[in-house]
Amino acid sequence: MPLFAVTGLATSKPAPGDIPHPRNNLMWVTEHSGMIGWGEAARATFEGDDRFRRAQRWFDEVVEAATVTDPVARPGTGLTAFGTFSFSKNSRDVSTIIIPRRILGWDEHGAWETTISTEENPVITDELVESIRDFGHVTMAPGELDEDAFTDAVEETVELLAKGEAKKVVLARDLDIRTEYDMDERLLIAKLARAFPSCWTYCVDGMMGATPEMLASVRSGHLTTRVLAGSWPTTQGQDAAEYALRTSAKDIAEHRYASDSVLHALDLQASGPVRANGPTILHLPNVVHLATDFEADLAPGWTGLTAAGAMHPTAAVGGTPTDTALEIIDRIEGLDRGRYAAPVGWMDWSGNSDWALALRCAQLSSTDPRLARAFAGGGIMERSNPAQELSETEAKFSAILKAFE
Repeated sequence: MPLFAVTGLATSKPAPGDIPHPRNNLMWVTEHSGMIGWGEAARATFEGDDRFRRAQRWFDEVVEAATVTDPVARPGTGLTAFGTFSFSKNSRDVSTIIIPRRILGWDEHGAWETTISTEENPVITDELVESIRDFGHVTMAPGELDEDAFTDAVEETVELLAKGEAKKVVLARDLDIRTEYDMDERLLIAKLARAFPSCWTYCVDGMMGATPEMLASVRSGHLTTRVLAGSWPTTQGQDAAEYALRTSAKDIAEHRYASDSVLHALDLQASGPVRANGPTILHLPNVVHLATDFEADLAPGWTGLTAAGAMHPTAAVGGTPTDTALEIIDRIEGLDRGRYAAPVGWMDWSGNSDWALALRCAQLSSTDPRLARAFAGGGIMERSNPAQELSETEAKFSAILKAFE
């Protein structure tokens, strides 16, 4: 049925306590802006190689049929959808686009509220807010790939790289997180947003985390993207980590492969020159990264989501050459990554969008409210040391685990 979306100004920025329920929320939070949504006005799922373009086409059809009243006219206002996509076309986890019934948003200019319904004049009533509760004692256990299996996988991959089968392969491992009481998305996201204000904190269909890597942010047809590849844990301090990263030939080469893969994709999508800034050092509490930012004007026919789909998987999360790296990942890592390291974000009816990579993340179980599956990975090069790569995943796990402290 056609949707009716109405946006108006709100008096203040929302707080976690304004969200009625502990689960099934939609959240996108940055240091200076964000949106929180709940309820479902529409939902669609997608699988296969063309899942990104089919998702965009579905949303375009919804927008075309909708009646949108949006006097606020800022990114994220009007008819807006949230999405989370699978890393692989063969994943058990489907890619999902959700249009909520209600959205509270804010940016540096103020706050707004959007209601979306199949009724032209719906009756809006405030829902009873469930109390935000702690989740008690937390335990962690190895997932499908434990520490020994991961270091074995790194060793095997290094041998393949030495033979010239690929230049870089990104390997990941997982952890099972279990809480004493039911997990509350509102509390988890609030903790992550406070711990990592410079990241994009997200929760879509139970996929939640705080990512430092933006794949495709579009405003008025202008795209920006950030490539992160090459990392060093900050266990010995920020200065020591930065020095180690700047002098690491392995990490510098790894970053170059990731940047080249994104630049190649942007050359096909841009209507003009692609501008680059980097590599620079991005400092986070748990790791430092080599970072390069790109920007370009999108060519006609491209959107933030289709651009993200064309870039996925970049060498930062897959490897290079892409097809060979993915084959090695399937054979040696063997994980179903679900939505880990795939695009997650939002898009609005005016063409604005943010699609980041789902990193530093956990997928909350849809059947067990006390279970989540966390992921972390790293780029493997011919010079990689298995123990050091394991340490890097531990540092990256520490980000999502802050939500459970």
